[in-house]
Amino acid sequence: MRKWFRRFGTSGFFIPFILLLPYVCTIVLNGADKALLLHSPEVEELVPLVLVAQLKGDYEDEAVKAQAVIARSEVYRRLEAGENEGEICGKIGFGKLLGMADKLQQYSVAAEATAGQVLTYNGELKLVPYHEVSNGKTRDGEEVFHSGEYAYLKSVDSSQDKESPDYVNSTYVAASQFPAKLVIKKRDSAGYITALTADESWIEGETFRQGMHLASADFSVQKMGKMVRFLCKGKGHGLGFSQYGGNEMAKEGCRWEEILEAYFPEMEVTEVESLK
Repeated sequence: MRKWFRRFGTSGFFIPFILLLPYVCTIVLNGADKALLLHSPEVEELVPLVLVAQLKGDYEDEAVKAQAVIARSEVYRRLEAGENEGEICGKIGFGKLLGMADKLQQYSVAAEATAGQVLTYNGELKLVPYHEVSNGKTRDGEEVFHSGEYAYLKSVDSSQDKESPDYVNSTYVAASQFPAKLVIKKRDSAGYITALTADESWIEGETFRQGMHLASADFSVQKMGKMVRFLCKGKGHGLGFSQYGGNEMAKEGCRWEEILEAYFPEMEVTEVESLK
């Protein structure tokens, strides 16, 4: 792991422009579509860029630091799996980077404050998922993936999410586009649908959610004339770190270490240089 690590120590007002400068030069020479693929940043430089893709809206500094550790963990895990830096940040459009220039200051400070810190389980890098808002309780990894490999992702209370403006979401679908018979077959211990049938065909809950563009897989169905309403609780898959819940903890004075411990009680914050 050591070969990938180099501490990014630049700080101050000009951080966003320093981060963007390599991409500006590449765009001038090669065009915007190749900018992120041709420039290969170091891991600590990557973290603020990954945060651009992972965070939407305004967050407290300690919540951003918690997300920075999650982002760094994901970068190292993917590098360990054989991906390169260009592949990891290749989907982050330059237009989005420019639009988030004001946030890059905060993201860069968060990356520097947590430099080299990753989440591990039994000394190994693992999947560290996150979502915007839970339904009040995060999901159990073993239940979601049907595998003991993800048992380190424990279901935890995140009842503060119920105060989020995005806690309840409605999606309307024309009844003519709706299956003649939709039956919810199974929910997990957190209340998310894991299996349902649509006209007798079995569908995995999260797959159905994504296909129908629903806010979450914890939903109820109501027929309303020529429309069908899906009433969803939470926003996202509900597994791992709730960004809203973590932000509320930050508002209450919790540090990033405490936030991560609350959502990943089986995992440890580890210095990446100590991993082999």
